[in-house]
Amino acid sequence: MLIPDEYVTSIAERYNLYSALSALQTETDLLAFEQGLIDRFGPLPDAVKELANTLRLQWLGKRIGFEKISLKKGVLRGYFISNQQSPYFESEAFGKVLAFVQARPRSCNLKEVKGILRIAFEDVHGLNRAIFLLNELAG
Repeated sequence: MLIPDEYVTSIAERYNLYSALSALQTETDLLAFEQGLIDRFGPLPDAVKELANTLRLQWLGKRIGFEKISLKKGVLRGYFISNQQSPYFESEAFGKVLAFVQARPRSCNLKEVKGILRIAFEDVHGLNRAIFLLNELAG
């Protein structure tokens, strides 16, 4: 996922855009960034939309309590905080995760893998579906 060469032809400009993108922290900031791209370079190509959605997915994962998130071969995985003594595991946020998993045992599972708790969703094809699921999970 990248900004295509044909969308932003200058390597230096693409680098500056990646730097600006990595500094964004809110949906409002991201929408303003996207609008800035549209104003300067024209309609967003799919690759840029996917890049923005990747950032959205990371933000959602952090909000839920993931240290790491991956989407590969139709499986979305979120890896929780590795410190098993973290107060997070007694928080309302983690309680929401447990309730979500209990209500949907066929669509997701929660298990410990190599000492790290992780949640997995099967049959997740695309970032839009992943974002939808994590929005549901975040409540």
